[in-house]
Amino acid sequence: MAKKKKARTGSGDGGNPGALRETHSLGASSGMKKKKRKSDSAAAAVGASNWSALATKIGAGTNPKAKKRRAERLAAEEAAREGRGEGRFVRDGSDEKGPHRGSPHGSRLADMMRADGMPQKKPAPVGRNTALTDAVALDCEMVGCGEDGKRSVLARVSVVNEDGNVVLDTFVAPGERVVDYRTRVSGVRPADLRDAPPFKEIQRKMADILRGRTLIGHALKNDLKCLLLDHPKSMTRDTALYRPLTRPLRADERARVSGAARGRGSRSLRELCKEHLGLEIQAGEHSSVDDARAALLLYRKCAVAWERELRTAGVHTHKASAKRSAERRDVNHKAARTARTARTARTAQPSSSDDDDSGRRADPFGVGGKRVDLFRR
Repeated sequence: MAKKKKARTGSGDGGNPGALRETHSLGASSGMKKKKRKSDSAAAAVGASNWSALATKIGAGTNPKAKKRRAERLAAEEAAREGRGEGRFVRDGSDEKGPHRGSPHGSRLADMMRADGMPQKKPAPVGRNTALTDAVALDCEMVGCGEDGKRSVLARVSVVNEDGNVVLDTFVAPGERVVDYRTRVSGVRPADLRDAPPFKEIQRKMADILRGRTLIGHALKNDLKCLLLDHPKSMTRDTALYRPLTRPLRADERARVSGAARGRGSRSLRELCKEHLGLEIQAGEHSSVDDARAALLLYRKCAVAWERELRTAGVHTHKASAKRSAERRDVNHKAARTARTARTARTAQPSSSDDDDSGRRADPFGVGGKRVDLFRR
């Protein structure tokens, strides 16, 4: 009976043994594929675990330079997409369409660096020279004095040279009681001013440093005011007043007199630094060294056009001054000729005598008449 059942089973497919062999081969191949997939997945899992262990060991993905390159690459791709009119961007907290106003390596790069948890890029020296140069950048930090603490008094002054290296950075002891240290902005604390040099000493040092040098800074009017110093306008480069770095006046500012270029308003140093340099400053407490370096880098970026504009304006001013001088000279010459003509006319008049040609006696009290001694007998 067992032999018959086996024979029936062997010939169950129409008595075709090839079909049975084909079935067995298909089953074997599917089993091999399953085993291969399992072995591949196991190998991938082992490889992933090995890579994760190796990445943890070598610190892959934490290199700041690699992160920066990635951020720059993404920024360049985003800028290229925006140039083709694709994508959207965020500015001032709202989504808008159109090209980004800032540089793709500016605010966008700073945002990406902030999102990646990277330290913010701050202004740094661009050379090794630490000596005084023909141009210096200045920034000051102030504290509040007076009854309400709104009057600004110098508390820290920083000067950097053309390479951005510090020439002077010191706290200054105010000559009166400080009401508001403004630590949240100025970064100045009571301990910083305890053994600081007096104001007069720092004022003399600053006067010696600024004499004959070009001064660079942002809103220098405030810094010079707290130093109680003055500087020639022709040797001052203020990034708050340079027209390409200013903005149109807002509606509430049009009726006020501004110190910036006519019809323009000044922008904050933090905004200019972020847009034009891709650097982050004044995120918390201000650093007068960082602010001075930021103003210096802004000037260096615009120096060629800035100095050309000043030279052109100087030529026009010289021509106008020469024209005014020539006009004044002509007026003076004309007045001198008139005076000489009057003197010549008075000299040419005939001298008076006792009797003129008509026989009448001359008036002894007349102007230009002959002097007569009335008491002579």
